[in-house]
Amino acid sequence: MKLQEKRKRENIHINSTATREICDVITNQVKERFCFISHYSAVSLLEAPKFQEYEKKLPTQNFDQTTDVYFMLQKDRLKTELGVIYRRSDFRNMTGAISLLQFIIENNLQTTFSETYKPLLIIVTIPMTTDEAESCFSTLKRVKTFLRSTMSEDRLSALAMLSIEKRMINDIPKFNENVIDLFALKKDRRVDLIYKSCTSLFCNKSSKIYC
Repeated sequence: MKLQEKRKRENIHINSTATREICDVITNQVKERFCFISHYSAVSLLEAPKFQEYEKKLPTQNFDQTTDVYFMLQKDRLKTELGVIYRRSDFRNMTGAISLLQFIIENNLQTTFSETYKPLLIIVTIPMTTDEAESCFSTLKRVKTFLRSTMSEDRLSALAMLSIEKRMINDIPKFNENVIDLFALKKDRRVDLIYKSCTSLFCNKSSKIYC
């Protein structure tokens, strides 16, 4: 009995030691994984839906984090540029950092908003999160089935994009109709996919049907 109790205590000690070591490894990895989270503070400064709110009160904490992380930025000039961006209505219509960057480039405002232009270039190149990658893999299983195993890479990428961004696609007016028209006009096919006059035993010359 004493030997069994001794072995039991040893097993408990070994298990508790292993558990502490595992927890330490997980804690260190989590700290290492999220040690650069302050880099994302610049994203919150350039969210168009919040520009009206930021016009009244600048988010000081996010602004200070941004200038601390991106030390090459001129703090006073960046604050002035953001104040102009927050006040102007044309900047408030932006849908995100990419559209804001495109607006600045298309209107040759890189010099005018030089300090805002720098973090924008960094934001649009931030790699995607693991959630987006996992979403791509789960979508791939639904798109590339046994019956679709021979499709090309371009077609697979296009179908996966349509599946992932289906909410955005639903907001595009007449998206399906435009795709069908483009597909029909792309090259000659056995079956005509556009309306045309047809003469046959079953239809009049003036009628328009799919032939």
